[in-house]
Amino acid sequence: MSTIRSIRWQRLNYYPNSPLCPTVPWNKDTNKPLRHPTAAEVSKACRIADRKYYLMNFGRVVLVDPSDEDSVIAVMEFTPWDQLTEIDKENLNFISTFLHQSKEFINPVSSSTRSWGGKMWGIGWRKSQDFMQIFGRYIKAFPPSKMEKFDNIFQQSKRLGEILGDYYKPQSQFLFTSSHFHHR
Repeated sequence: MSTIRSIRWQRLNYYPNSPLCPTVPWNKDTNKPLRHPTAAEVSKACRIADRKYYLMNFGRVVLVDPSDEDSVIAVMEFTPWDQLTEIDKENLNFISTFLHQSKEFINPVSSSTRSWGGKMWGIGWRKSQDFMQIFGRYIKAFPPSKMEKFDNIFQQSKRLGEILGDYYKPQSQFLFTSSHFHHR
């Protein structure tokens, strides 16, 4: 895949304290909604989303931090499924299976700025890491009977890192080349 393609630099707008369903009561102790939104609340949330949010579903997009224009939040490249190679499909299947299997051993991470509630499971990478540290503080306590399963998943992380690294190399080369050209 050629790295000489167009890039869309997307500026973000930040809407603090603007949840999509502000009338849904919230339990502050559990940090969860007390009920599902009504049909009217969902309809209103859809109108807000249509007005304030932008669907990004094609091409190459760079999201820039609205509070720091020199900081990139994400680089995304969308590829239609029918344009993926069989290796790409196998890699995506491996990544999604790895992440799904890892949920058993990873603590959910919540965010105070999320719009809809809920939690995500996070596996984080840092620019530098301690020797043999992959999940850091996100690892759940689990019984010794699960150690073999955890070890099997952990052993697959090398392949995961190689797959992700192979996908990010062209992105990063393009980003820095494009950024250099963009700032001239």
